[in-house]
Formats: sequence, C-alpha cells, structure tokens
Amino acid sequence: MNLLKKYLFILFALSAFAANGQTYTQTIRGRVIDSDSKSEIIGANVILLETDTLYGSVTDIGGNFRIENVAVGRRAIKVTSIGYEDAVLTNIIVTSGKEVVLTIELREKVYTSAVIEITAAADKTRANNDLVTISARNFQAEETGRYAGSRGDPSKMVANYAGVSSGNDARNDIIVRGNSPLGVLWRLEGVDIPNPNHFSAQGATGGPISMLNNNVLGNSDFLTGAFPAEYGNKNAAVFDIKLRNGNNEKNEFTGQIGINGVELGAEGPISKKQGSSYLVNYRYSTLELFNKLGIRFGVSASPDYQDLSYKINVPTQKAGIFQVWGIGGIGKLKLLDSELKPGDWSYISKGEDLVFKSSMGATGLSNLYFFNSKVSGKLSLSVSASDLDAYVDTLSPVDGSKFRDAKNKSTEGSAIANYTLTSKFNARHLIKTGATYQNIFFNATSYNYSTEYNKYIYDLNVKNSNAGLIQSFLHWQWRPSDKITVNTGLHYQNFLLNNTWALEPRFGLKYKLTEKQNISVGYGMHSQMQPVIYYFYDTYDPVNDSYFKSNRNLDLSKSHHAILAYDYNFAPDFRFKFESYYQYLYNIPVQKNWNSSFSMINVGNALEGIPLVDSLENTGTGENYGIEFTIEKFFSKHYYFLLTTSLYDSKYRGKDGVLHNTSYNGGYVLNALCGYELGLGKNKNRNLSFDLKYTLAGGNRYTPIDLESSTSMGHAVYRDNEAFTKKYNDYSRFDIKVSFKTNRKRTSQSLFIVVENIFDTPNILRESYNPETQSIQKEYQLGLFPYAGYRIEF
Repeated sequence: MNLLKKYLFILFALSAFAANGQTYTQTIRGRVIDSDSKSEIIGANVILLETDTLYGSVTDIGGNFRIENVAVGRRAIKVTSIGYEDAVLTNIIVTSGKEVVLTIELREKVYTSAVIEITAAADKTRANNDLVTISARNFQAEETGRYAGSRGDPSKMVANYAGVSSGNDARNDIIVRGNSPLGVLWRLEGVDIPNPNHFSAQGATGGPISMLNNNVLGNSDFLTGAFPAEYGNKNAAVFDIKLRNGNNEKNEFTGQIGINGVELGAEGPISKKQGSSYLVNYRYSTLELFNKLGIRFGVSASPDYQDLSYKINVPTQKAGIFQVWGIGGIGKLKLLDSELKPGDWSYISKGEDLVFKSSMGATGLSNLYFFNSKVSGKLSLSVSASDLDAYVDTLSPVDGSKFRDAKNKSTEGSAIANYTLTSKFNARHLIKTGATYQNIFFNATSYNYSTEYNKYIYDLNVKNSNAGLIQSFLHWQWRPSDKITVNTGLHYQNFLLNNTWALEPRFGLKYKLTEKQNISVGYGMHSQMQPVIYYFYDTYDPVNDSYFKSNRNLDLSKSHHAILAYDYNFAPDFRFKFESYYQYLYNIPVQKNWNSSFSMINVGNALEGIPLVDSLENTGTGENYGIEFTIEKFFSKHYYFLLTTSLYDSKYRGKDGVLHNTSYNGGYVLNALCGYELGLGKNKNRNLSFDLKYTLAGGNRYTPIDLESSTSMGHAVYRDNEAFTKKYNDYSRFDIKVSFKTNRKRTSQSLFIVVENIFDTPNILRESYNPETQSIQKEYQLGLFPYAGYRIEF
C-alpha cells in the first residue's frame, strides 16, 4: 500500500505541475462509407455536437470529411445523408498529439408507408459487422486500456462481458458460455490467424501475453454465439479484429512503457496525393530490458519477448483498395535450476531446467475492388505459422550433469486464399458469399523418456505433412421493413485430411419493438476441427515396437446454439440487455478404449498446454445453458459503469456415460466496473481518471487427487470416478486504476497506475501433488499486483 501511495502522489503532483490555461485543438477527419457495399457516400453532413455554434463538414467525392480546430477532450459527432440512417458517434477522444481519423459506416434506410426518423447511436447495440444479429458487441482500442485490470489485452477486456469468464489470472484464455477456450476463433483483417499470444502451446487459443497491440487496433467485434454464415470452424466465440489505417496526411509517433513492454509506434503518409499510409508498432519485454541493464527483481527468470504489428493502406482510383498487414512475435523463457541464484524465487521443480521458446507470425495482402456502388469483391492472400520449441532437462544430484527428459518441437502453418463477393441489390436485400482454401502444413517432434521401456517414446514424429481445409458460405440479409431484419445463411467446411465435413445452417431475426427496444432470436449449427496435433498423434505399440496414428479419422465436433435476446435503451447512454441461450454439443472426442471421464470439452485451459491423448472417438456429448444480464452506462458526462451477471450450467458425458460438470462450470460470474474522468485546468487540457473493477465468480471445478495412489506411483493420480465433483471457494478480486493525461501544443502524455487484487484475496487456482513432500498442495491465482505505465504521442 505504501507503493500505491507514492504512485498517487506522483499523479497529483504532475496534475498540479501541468497547469496551463492555453486551449489546444486538433483535427477530426475521415471517410463516410456504405456499411454494406463499403463504397463512399458523397455529400454526407458531419456535424460536431455539443458546441455553441454549428460546426462541421460535408464529404467530398471520395467520401472524405475534415473538421479542424476541435478542442481536446471527449467529443461527439452526428453524420447524416439522404437515404441513410443517421449515426451519432460519442466518446471520441481528441488529444493534441495525434489527429483523429475515422471510418464511419452508414446503413441505408428501408422506406415503408410511414415516414420514420431513424438514428443509430454508437451505443454498442450493434456490431461493426452489419450481418450480425445477436450475441455480439463492438469494442474500440480505447476500451482495452480503460478498464482496470485489462492490461491493454482484448481477451482480458471481454472477460468483463456477460457470458465470458477467465479461468486463470496468469493467462488470457477465455471461457464463453461454458465452452472450452479451444472454441475461440481469432480473425484479423478478415483472415483466420493462429493464436496471437506469447508463450502459448500448439493448438491453444490463449497465453500469458497478447501480441495484439491496442495502439494499432481499429473498431472490432466480439461474438459469443449463433455466428453469421461467414464464420466457421469454431463453436464458442469470435474475435473479429481490425487494424486501423495510419494517418495519410502527417507523420505521428507513439512511445509507451508498461507491463506489456517498451514500445515505439509510427504512422504517416506514403503518398499524400494518393492517400496511402503506413502504420507500424514494435514492442520489447520490459522485464527483459531491465535484466539486460543489470536491474534484477529477485526472480530466476524473466520473459524475453518482442512483437511487431503493421499495416499499409493504398487506395487507388480504378483498382480498388490494396492493403498489406501483419503481426508477429517471438518469445523465450528459461527456468533454470542450474543457474538459480541465492535468494531468487523459483518456478521450476528442484533439479530441473526448462527452456520454452515460441513464435507466431501472420501476414496478408488484400484487394477490395468495387465493380459498382452496389457490388464489391475482396481477395485475400495470407500466410501464417506458429512454432514451439520446449525441453526439460533433469540435473544429476552428483555432478549437475543434464539428461534430456522431454522435448517438443513443432511448427504449424497455413497458406490461405479467400474471395468474398458482396452484392447489395437494394436497401432490403443483400447477398454475401465467399470461399476459402487453407493449406495446413505441420512438422513436429515430441518425446518423453520412459523408465518403463528405458528409451524415448514419441508422441509426435511428423515431417512435412500437409492437409487442406475448404470453407464456403452464403449469407442473405432481408429487411422487409424498418422494424425487421433477417439474416440467414449456410456455412460449409471440409477437412480434406480425412474428408470430414459439415453443412451448417445459420439464422438471425431482429425485431424493433420501439425506437428504444429490440427483441432478437438466433440459431446456428457450428462445427470445428480438433487441434491439428491430435490427428498426427503417434500411439506406441510395445508388442511390435511400432507406432500408429490412432486419431487420424476423428470427426468434427459439432453443436447447436439457440439464443433469445432483449435490448432496452431506457435512457440516453443507458442500456439494459438480457440474453438466454441453450447449446447442445455432440461428436465430442472421448477415449475409445477406457470408460473414463475424459472429453475434449475440458481441454484448452491448462497451464501446461493441451494434453495429448490417443485412441479417441466422436461419441461424447455436452450441453450449456444460461441467462445473462447487462446494465451499462456508456461513457458520457464524465463517467461510465458496466454491470454484468451470468448464471449458467455446463455438463458433459464422457466414455463412462456419466453426466459430469465440465471443468468450467463455476455456475455464475458477476462483474461490476465504473469510472470517472475529471477535467482539470481552465480549458480542461488535463484529465484525472479513476477506474474500479470487482469480479465475483464461482470457483474452479476440479478432480480430487488420490493421495495414496500418488504416493505409490510418484506422481499425481486423480480419482476419475469423481471427475469435477469438487469446487474451490468462489473467486473474488478488486482492481483499481488511476490515470492522468495532459495535452501540450503538439504532444499528449499520460501516466497510469494499476493495482490488481488490491486486497490480496487468496484465490485457489488448482491442487497439485508434491512428490518430495508426498503431499497435496494448493496453488493460488495472482495476489496483490501493482504496475504502472507511461505514454507519449507526438
């Protein structure tokens, strides 16, 4: 707490020191386009709200607008155009250090016999993707940094939403409506990408540190069920992430240091005449930088990682819009008992050295071509790969010599070609269709030393293997009136390695009861492949001293998802939302030869990564159902709050036929967040903000350890007949954030302080068996955790 007091004193001292009576301004500019065809809208009025005089701009032949001399602070604009629904954008953060560049999408009106004025406020009730009906929310990069405890990470931010929980403070895996984190789809710039997290295992979808840098993110969507037909190969959730375009008129720079790393960003025009731009951001591990400078924190290891994000945007007059984008990162962590210094904390068993290296990269080229104002086509070509290299050495107690106990070296990559065609016949009818071919390549070597056979036994031994995945979709949006929107379609996928396929219907209906109330229903059938490593798993046959691939013919996991939702914007900037859902899962892999509780439903959230299990068959089932409540005050008049509550039940059946709780079945999650922003100084050039977050959730489910059998075997043995019957105490955590921002003539600076779990509440993560003490010990989640950060824009 003394450290926190010092941080707060620094903030208040800075606020006093930075007093300045000068008024600073900035430019708001951008482009207005049709939300469906993406073509420019000429002659749209863009008006700055909450000003003493009428002030704004009109879009030119390219759909561009420009509003200069806008005072810094939070601003709002209204966009109108004949034949389109009005749009109001609130909470636009204007700083002196960086221009505000917006892409604003307007939705065409549907005219009926009655003339109705429609205003679509930016109130989170609608996703950026106009074809999404239900269980979706758009989010901005600013939100990932606003909420206390989010660490600038999209995954940690969405854990505040209804239906979403985080199973582990040390990682960002998310559990959506009782589903495994393996069911989360990551899509960047319209292309499916590998897991964008540092220090993650093959096949996982989360990790300790995200590579997605919020300094380069644009407006994005998060979906939690009954997805439109264009999304496939996942059954839990979708991150549809966009990178923003760089400033195409002036060069701007960003510097930042914080818990996620030391980073530098740049953006600017490539050709001002053409309107092309670049955007790039590089980040390096803060702790490793301190380590290289000789500053130690009393730990046996520090994570060494770096990542890079970039985007190039090149609009042309006749050939459409070309874009090149990319994201990538490398990381290394050494936990070496052989180099442990006196007084250091240790995170590895005594007598072991562990080295973990991981990397991920994805890059793509796209062209959006406009055949006319109603029809457009987008071609995307991309390549991606993720690599894991980890090994464990046992140290001799006699001379300290090393013996390689286990190793895992694997690379999984993809080359993807995608084409999507969008045709907007009129305001009532839109057709979108697309096809994707993905060539998956896989190399892996994984082995452990077996004392039973006195040799290395391989789990994976794969060289230059390839497999194809075909996906295609057809989506029809029908708006028979201004009150009704219907989204329906089909998604097809075929995994060519074993010719397993699925044809999945999707449906969504939204009915506007009043201007403030909507009711929606949605249905989707969703299928997904198993992690690629499972198809190539080698099962050892000791009789013939040979291997065979016992999981090669695994089918797709499948599910049916039905949702009912009610939305009520009961006052300006206030929203109430209710959703109920039911999901039935089938074709889930379970063990073929053992009547065990194992099911792929429970795979994906372990610290050690994904367990390799042989001889699986698709006979398991599961179900998730629940209700969710959201009450939200969007940021206006200096404050916001968000209250979400989820009540749910999550069950499954393994090969044993017993109805078990899933490992994620905590039963409930409650999140309460709020924040207040105080303007300082005569002209409000400085801001002091306070953000609070409280989470209360049902404890993790677990299978008890059989102590007697564990002592006999020398490792943890679990009571399989009691799978997930036990539950830890409920999870409770309180986070706070204090931040200060100041604007100067050409720069803006901000400083923030966060304390996670400020009351140091002990939350149990799991139980483990300690062979040295022959006892069961509890491992805990994150305790009191303070950190700070600084940011400058110029």
